[in-house]
Amino acid sequence: MGRLRMIVLLAAATAGMAVTNAGPLQAAEKTPRVDVFLSFDTEDYLLPASDDAARRLAEMLTEKGIRATFRVVGEKARTLQRRGRTDVIAALRKHDIGYHTNLHSVHPTVSEYLADCGLLDGVAEFVRREKRGADDVRRVFGLKTLTCYCQPGASWASQAVVALDQIGVGPVCAEIGTHIGLQDKPFWAANVLNVYEMGEYYTDMALHDPAALEPAKAKVSQIVERLRGEGGGLISIGYHPCDWVHRQFWDATNFRHGANPPREQWKAPPQRPAEETERAFAQFAEYIDHIRSLGVQFVTAGELPAIYADRLRTEGVTEPELLQLARTLADDRATGVDFQIMNGRSVSPADQFELLTAAVGNLAEGGPTAFPLKAGGILGPDSPPGQDVQGGRTITWEAFRDAVVDVRDYLRAHNRVPPRVFIGADYVAPADFLGGLAAAWCHYAEHHSRPPEGVRLGKNRAVLTERHVAEKPVTPFTWSIHKPNLSLARILDVARLQAWTLKPAIRQ
Repeated sequence: MGRLRMIVLLAAATAGMAVTNAGPLQAAEKTPRVDVFLSFDTEDYLLPASDDAARRLAEMLTEKGIRATFRVVGEKARTLQRRGRTDVIAALRKHDIGYHTNLHSVHPTVSEYLADCGLLDGVAEFVRREKRGADDVRRVFGLKTLTCYCQPGASWASQAVVALDQIGVGPVCAEIGTHIGLQDKPFWAANVLNVYEMGEYYTDMALHDPAALEPAKAKVSQIVERLRGEGGGLISIGYHPCDWVHRQFWDATNFRHGANPPREQWKAPPQRPAEETERAFAQFAEYIDHIRSLGVQFVTAGELPAIYADRLRTEGVTEPELLQLARTLADDRATGVDFQIMNGRSVSPADQFELLTAAVGNLAEGGPTAFPLKAGGILGPDSPPGQDVQGGRTITWEAFRDAVVDVRDYLRAHNRVPPRVFIGADYVAPADFLGGLAAAWCHYAEHHSRPPEGVRLGKNRAVLTERHVAEKPVTPFTWSIHKPNLSLARILDVARLQAWTLKPAIRQ
């Protein structure tokens, strides 16, 4: 091999490139990056052996140079402290620490206590019940913030996602579920990065079945190759430390189907024999070594917001880009409002509402709009618009101007889309008003800053991002801890309102 060829190969290997044999001087192509998000729901505070399992997992991964995310229950953190398990705390502290609710499965669960809440009272109730747990996890582990939130089981609610900042938890919601999802990929909703319904990009291995290892290795290898063919992406893998040591889940032993015995009657779950636990650790180590051999990169919840940075928040949109957004919305063929993607940034319906309200609001008051224009991230409405909506009309510029100024004031005061927009004594749905905002901005851009004489509002426009929220309430909430056939329809109704904020998370 010639000296020049050797230099090319060494440089490519150092940069993490795939070396080809296409020619001695041809630049090698960079292999698309595949990330693996490895997480552990650290929740069992009844079986002491689960403490040892958590420590052992953390130490094993540290030795392998892998950082994982341990999502810790508040009572688990307090229990570790009461038991004097500073060794466990120190081992987990070398990894990423997230939050997994205060008591996990003790009734009422998150979905149960939020079942009849709207957005605002639901957020307040979540903060009331969960802030103590988050505070205790931070205190026990000596942290200023927790990197992510993970709901217990199927006990999901969008109010919890909205409330994370108020309890000191970072902007990541990471779990598996079918309540909401977007093409089996990470997505932004309520200003939180959701690694949730990952579909075919979620995988794991049965720990206690020796026959499961090779199929699991083959499956994860196939997922890695598929993602590389798509230009890169994320794989989610999740476990519980107690999986290694118990025969039955700790919460199923005590809280199944709505049971709620007093603390004095809580029972530790039956424990596996030591040899079964040892085999499971050995099998898991081989599984992780195989994944590492595939050339992937392990990432934590704390690293994900940078990987999927929302550039709309930092870069905003240019004047031509805002006009592009407006033209899509103002198209007479448009039947609804959906997220839009432009130049590596995704723009939710709520973002579009915020941007156009700011721009048209400046026009209404005779002032210029400074570009690039940034969206700070408003929430969806706290209630539906009602039945007596008056969309589809053309109204005078003066009436529309006054409504825009009022809406801009509403956004500043409440930081969310208004449930209805008043035009004098009448009101329109926010999606229809957004159509009017788009029409007004298009006219302004095309007629050299002159406002229109009249503005036509949209009519019966749907918020198309709602289709990514589950329609039926029973299946998404099926969990052995809940009562059978528990129906939590209102939680999904609130989620559909917050679908205004949903958009793809784009890898940077």
